[in-house]
Amino acid sequence: MNHIDIKQSIIRSQHCQRNWDLSKEIPEDDLNLLVTAGTQCPSKQNVAFYRLHFITNRNIIEEIHDNTKGFVVTLEPTPEYTTNTQTLANLLVVFEKYENLNNDKDSTRNDQTRAITTNSVDSYQATKTLERDRNLAVGVAAGYLNLTASILGYSTGCCSCFNQDKVKEYLSLENDVLLLMGIGFKNQSLNRRISHVDNSYIFPTKTKQPIEVKFIK
Repeated sequence: MNHIDIKQSIIRSQHCQRNWDLSKEIPEDDLNLLVTAGTQCPSKQNVAFYRLHFITNRNIIEEIHDNTKGFVVTLEPTPEYTTNTQTLANLLVVFEKYENLNNDKDSTRNDQTRAITTNSVDSYQATKTLERDRNLAVGVAAGYLNLTASILGYSTGCCSCFNQDKVKEYLSLENDVLLLMGIGFKNQSLNRRISHVDNSYIFPTKTKQPIEVKFIK
């Protein structure tokens, strides 16, 4: 890939895909590469801050989608909401909160995990710091996964608006769900913002705000 190809992949990965071509399946080699992207990216002290669930079962994906009704369509005269159809992709990746704190050398690898594991007086502040580090780790992992998918030619869409209890219960998870990400083949016949379940609805778009960059030499 040259610089132009990489730049286009980065910009494409910024856009949320709302409809999908479900007649196709993601090849196993691509799935394995996506797993590598989501698990081998950097995290503080290489702590495992999350679990990943790669879901291709349509029944499970649709059930989770049914619990993402949180996108505001209108507030007047009464609030109306629609589901986040980026979750209906060929692949749905679920980020589950995770902590490997078993009071062994591997799990007590930094000050925070050590304080929590040993229940020291600093455990409250350590928990707050651990949550900060977890958010950073999930953000980095989502970015790696998103960009890798885009380089492979897939479209993506993240979702943090869902019924936590329902999704957690349906997947029989021990911990909270942190993020949902749809990855798959876009529907070539539709604008990417048209709802997968209601073609009469087009999700709004917002221009990327400029981010200031300063070079210091």
